[in-house]
This record gives sequence, C-alpha cells and structure tokens, in this order.
Amino acid sequence: MKKITIILLAALSLAAVSCNKENTEVASDSLAPAGNSLVARFAQDEVKTAFVDGTYMWKKNDNMVVRSDNANGYTVYKYTGEDTAGEAEFVPNTDDNIVYGQNSFAIYPAKVSGSGASAYPKEEEGSLKPVLKDTYTWFDGNVEAPMLARVEAGQPLEFKHLGGVLKVTYKNVPPKAAKILVVAPVVDPDLIAAGKVTYKTNATMNKTYNWTTEGGGFDPTEIPYVKAYDHSGTYKMTVSLANATAAQKASDSGITAYIPLPVGPVEVDGKNVYPKLDVCLAFADNTIVPGSQVSASNVQIDRAHIKPMPAITLTKYSVEVVAGTDGSNATTNGTGTSAKFNQVRGLCWLDNTNLLLTESNGSKVLRKYNKSTHAVSSAVTLGGSAPWQGCLKDGVFYFADKGGNKVRSWNTSTNAVADVVTTGLNNPMCVRFNGNDAYVGCRNGSVIYKWTGGFSGTKSTFFDCSTLEHGSDTNWPLAIGFDSDGNLLLTMSTAGGTSPSGYKVYVISPAGEVLTAIGKGTKSTNFGALTDGSISSATFGSNMNGLVYGPDGAIYMLDDYSVRRITKGASGWSDATVMTILGGGNNFISSVGALTQITQTPQDIIFDPENSNVFYFFDWRYTLRKVTITK
Repeated sequence: MKKITIILLAALSLAAVSCNKENTEVASDSLAPAGNSLVARFAQDEVKTAFVDGTYMWKKNDNMVVRSDNANGYTVYKYTGEDTAGEAEFVPNTDDNIVYGQNSFAIYPAKVSGSGASAYPKEEEGSLKPVLKDTYTWFDGNVEAPMLARVEAGQPLEFKHLGGVLKVTYKNVPPKAAKILVVAPVVDPDLIAAGKVTYKTNATMNKTYNWTTEGGGFDPTEIPYVKAYDHSGTYKMTVSLANATAAQKASDSGITAYIPLPVGPVEVDGKNVYPKLDVCLAFADNTIVPGSQVSASNVQIDRAHIKPMPAITLTKYSVEVVAGTDGSNATTNGTGTSAKFNQVRGLCWLDNTNLLLTESNGSKVLRKYNKSTHAVSSAVTLGGSAPWQGCLKDGVFYFADKGGNKVRSWNTSTNAVADVVTTGLNNPMCVRFNGNDAYVGCRNGSVIYKWTGGFSGTKSTFFDCSTLEHGSDTNWPLAIGFDSDGNLLLTMSTAGGTSPSGYKVYVISPAGEVLTAIGKGTKSTNFGALTDGSISSATFGSNMNGLVYGPDGAIYMLDDYSVRRITKGASGWSDATVMTILGGGNNFISSVGALTQITQTPQDIIFDPENSNVFYFFDWRYTLRKVTITK
C-alpha cells in the first residue's frame, strides 16, 4: 500500500502577513518524490498566507483527497498520526494508483460527496469539496484553513489556501467559556433591494485555473467537479476552547483564534464581502457570554489573507488579600495580614471606610476593618451562639444569631448589644432591610419572615419555601438581597440534596410570588462540575452563602469554590445568564479570575460603597479579600 508523505516547508510567521515576506528557499532535491510519496509545501507566490506563527497543523483523522485520472477519479488519504506540524504521513484508503493528468489536484482537508465514484467529472455527483468544519479546535493560535495543490508527476505539492482567515482575540476569558461562535448571514435584504448582491456559490475558487499571482484558485466553470462552500445560506463556525487552560484564558494576551472563512459570499461594488459578521464567546449550552458579542460590517475576506478584528476585552477581576492570616483562625488585631479572624460569617459597612465582620467562633466578636489603613480592630463582643449575617439600619446593626435562633442588635452609639427577636425563628442566617421593612431568612425553618416597618412592626410569612416542591427533603433558604425593583433575591440549598427546588436562585416579587427560578436544580459537587449558561442549564453548589445586588444591575453570589455573576437578559431575570467570574485555580492569595482559588465555604460578599468597581468577600481561609473590577 502506497503512502503520501506531506512535508510543509514554508517558514512564514505572523509578521510575514504584513510584510509580504516570501517563503524560505529550499533545495530542490529535498522536494523530489520518493517512491510513492509526495512532498508538499506552500506555493512560492503565497506571500500573504493564512499561515500563522511558523506552523500549519495537520489534524488527526483529517482526509486529503487526490483527484486523478484513475478509474475512480480520486484517492482518499487519511492522516492517522497525532496533530503535528511539518511532516505528516497520509495512508490511502484504497490501492488506487494516481494517474497524473492535466486536472489532477489535492485538497486538504476534504471529503467526497455524491454516491458514485464513476460519476466523475460530473458536478452533481462525486464532487470533491474542501472541508469547512462546523467546529474547529483552538490550539495555541494556529489555523486549520482548507488548502489546495496541483498534482503533477515528479513535482512537489504546492498547497494554497482556498479562503481567508478571521483573527479573533478575546482577553479575560471567563473560566467556563467553552467556544467562540462566528455567524455570517449572507442574505442582506437592503443590498438585494439595491441590486448590489451577486451570489458566489463557488467564490472560494473564483479566479483562474493557472494560479496566477493575482490570487489564484480553480475556475469552477473549467473544472466543474471542484465545489467550494455553498454560500446560499448562513455561514456558521464554532471554535472549541476545550483544550484551553485556565491560565491561558486568564492571561494578559488572552486567546487568539484564526477562523477559516470562504472568500466573501456576496459582491458589493465589485468586492467580495460579508455584509455582517457576528462574533461572540459562548458557554457549553451556546448561551452568549455577556459583553462578548461584537459585529463587523462589510468585511472583505481575500484568499489566503488574515483579517484581524480589534481585540475584545472583557471585564477583569483581580483579587488580593487585604487582611487576615491565611489558614490561621484567631481573634487577633493588627494591620493587614498580621491580623487574624475567627470564622467570619457576615459583612456590613459601618460607614464608607470601615467594614464590620461578624465572627461566629471563639468569643463571637464583631471586628472592624479600615480599608484605608488595613487596620483590624475589635468593635464589640457580641456573644450569643453563632452571629451570622446582618445589616445596618438607622445606626443599629441587626444580625442573625443562627445557633441561638434569635435576631440581635448592636447600637453603634451606645455600644449596647441586645436581643430583638427571641422566639419563632429556626436557624436564622440572614437579616436584611428593604426600605423600612425587615426580612429574616431561616434556613431550617424553610421560611422568609417579614416585619412591616421594622422589627417593632407586624411579623408575617413573606415566603414559605416549603410550598415549593421538595419531596421528603427540606428546602433551605440561605442568602437574601433585593434588586432595584424591590424583588427579593434568594439562594436555595436543601437539607438532603434531593429537592428539585434546591440549588437555584429565586427572584420573588414584593407580593411574595416567584417570578423566576434561576438554575437547573442539580447540585454541583465542585468547581469543575459547575455549569454556566442560561437559567435552565446553569448549576450551583450547596454553599450559596452570600449574595449582593451590584451597582451594575447584576447579582454577585458566592458558591462552592467560586463567585458567580448573574446578568439580566433583554427580558430581565427570565432570560438571565449565569457566569463564573472567580474560582478554580490553585492560588489562595493574589491572582486573577480563573486562577483564584475559593474554598468550599465562602461566606459573604459586599460592594464598596464608594467604588462600584470593588467588592470584598470572606472565605474559610480566614482572609478578607478585595476584588478589583477593571476592563
């Protein structure tokens, strides 16, 4: 069985695209065929090639089809090795002999369409067609653009690219982003109405048969059995980011993909253009990553040229530890990392500078952190059983005493600590105010209570979580907050992990009615199992302990090993998108985005009252962290 060995000898770099540097000269004897092998290189007149960073990758299991004048009209070769650059050996599927003729050529990657091999050279059957895949795999900035070469006896294969390449760069890629999507609708009603559109069903090969220096290709009228991409519909392309590491996604250079595109599908004023190209990042369920979608109009794609788009920079989340000793719990005052915390469960701003932290362990002390000096001090000893999350209202700090089944308070003027609500609560975890009304979420009680006008007013059941489907399990409300419309935002876990209503974020109207349930209701066990995307496919973990409505109108919440951001869609929360912005890395201290490690039980999250680009959160490592949001 004969084999074809393909050696790619061009040495163009990305810089060569702009400077027209020609290929490195190679001694002619190194290009001579050896036995049944054929040697290939880029054509010497391919001076603006879609050949990137000195490497063209041959992809495992891709086919190369050689058309010749043998009985079948073609021979299919498959590359069975691993993805590689340079030399690659293709194994033929049959023992057909290549018969060199005037119209012999090779396409890579390619497929054979039609049912009858004997149908060559008829156009309607058995046509050779370059493979423009639905999905490409991103691999460190190389291209997989289709190529074509003349096949002549005793001559090397000289491959030329059939289309152009769109260069797309995303910076600050979210850790759960799964793909880049490109959509090029080729039908533009305005252009058609203006009479400016001529469909080019074979536009990728729209020049001359003899491969002139003007661009080259095969004229489909002369060789009708070579068919290019059909431009009669919408061109869609997916670039999978499955093999991109967290470090690559979070790097300053971001991820650059080189996406093969056929030569422009329509003719406008004598130029082949795409009326519009839409590019975006997407999660596994094809939900678009918020802020990632861009469009370009009247983009001309020339054969073998790279067309760069401006880099798309998403929001960046940089994390630093501002106070606390990593991994060491105690109530120790000090500055910055010399101070120590003892299992902080709640955060609340005393004023624009000082942050209150409730400790649930040891002597149950209310700590104070100064964001200007990084000094940590003790404000007052709260005592009780387990102080949890609370909020400030009219100079009084109200907080849940989870273990004592109480709501308690600290008066900032008199320094007095007192009981506020002592009965009827079962494992309260969070106290929040919306206007003058007080709300308390009771985890084991599976209920949210409301006191109209504050704790001196009338108590009522605002939302009974047990009314949601739960089977033999118990729904556990964890964290609560409010959006700008007065809707209550609620994270829900469960006691046994089996309730279908758990592991979701609920949006509840001021009347106590569920407006939207965000999440699939499937418990994720670690960061790797978390799913981003639409409200019907996103998943959450069991430790959804902190939630805050951000100044940008999004929900920021703590989850197992991560910080999640829920962004409204065009219809509001009903078509929101869940995105992981922090978590999954191996660094407890200062790092960026996907490289920041969050432990299993982060506790509370809050925005800086003076800077909407900064929020703080605390986790089980006994450290207070500041997250700076930039773009």
